[in-house]
Amino acid sequence: MMRFPSFPANAALILVAVLIAGCGGSDDIDASPATGDSASVDGALPVGPAPSADLDSVEEIGIGMGDVNPTTAPVVSDGDAAPADTPTTAVSSRLSALEEQQGDLFEEFQYKTQDLNDAMAAHIAEVAASMAALTARMEKAEARINEANEHLETLEKKITAVADQKARVASARAAARRDQPTAPFLLTGVESRGGIDYVGVTPRSATGLADIRFMAIGDQYQGWVLSGISERFATFKVRRETVTVPFSSSDPAP
Repeated sequence: MMRFPSFPANAALILVAVLIAGCGGSDDIDASPATGDSASVDGALPVGPAPSADLDSVEEIGIGMGDVNPTTAPVVSDGDAAPADTPTTAVSSRLSALEEQQGDLFEEFQYKTQDLNDAMAAHIAEVAASMAALTARMEKAEARINEANEHLETLEKKITAVADQKARVASARAAARRDQPTAPFLLTGVESRGGIDYVGVTPRSATGLADIRFMAIGDQYQGWVLSGISERFATFKVRRETVTVPFSSSDPAP
C-alpha cells in the first residue's frame, strides 16, 4: 500500500471545490446520479461563489503546494523494514565477543593466580619447616660443640695439673738426688743363707773378692745401716735420711 503526504481537511475541500469550479457550469451536471440520490451535486457543494482557481490563493490559505512535491517525497512501504546498520551491528557483535573472551581470560587468570598462590604458599611452608628443622639441628650442634669445648677445657686443665705435678715431682727428685749423700760402697748382689738375705757390699776402692762384705738388715757399714732389700736396690739409713742404693749390675731405683 503506497502512502502520499497528508493534507489538512480544509485544504482538501478547497482543492476539490477548485477542481469542480474549473469544470464550469456544464449543463450535463444537472443529470440525476445513477445511484438514485435525489440531491444534486450542486446541493452538496457549499453555497456561494466558487473559489478562485488561482493557485496563489490556495497558497495564501496555507495549502503549501510548493512544500509538497509528489515526485521528490519519500515513499514508505509498510511491508519494507528499515535497513539494518550493518557496520554498527558487526562492531557490537565483535565487542560482545571480545568482552566474553576477556571475561573467560580473566577467570582463567584468576584460577592460575590462585594455583600459583597456593603453590607458593606450600613451598614457603615447606621452606619454613626445613629452616626450622635446620635451626633446631644447628642449635643441637652448637650445644654439643659448647659441651665439647667445656670438656676439652676440663681435660686441658687436668693435663696442665698433671704436667705441673710431674714437673714438681721431677724437680723434687732431682733436688733430693743432689742433696742425698753418695754411698761410699757398691752393692754386688743378694745372697740367701739360712732363710736370711744378705747384701754383698764392697768398697769403691776394692781390688778383689776378699774385700766383699755381706750385710743383713740392721747391719752397719761406715755409718750406713741396711734397712731394706729388694731385687734391684737396697735402702740404707744415714744421718736421719733414707738413701736408695742400686746394685752395681742394675740401674738406679726411681
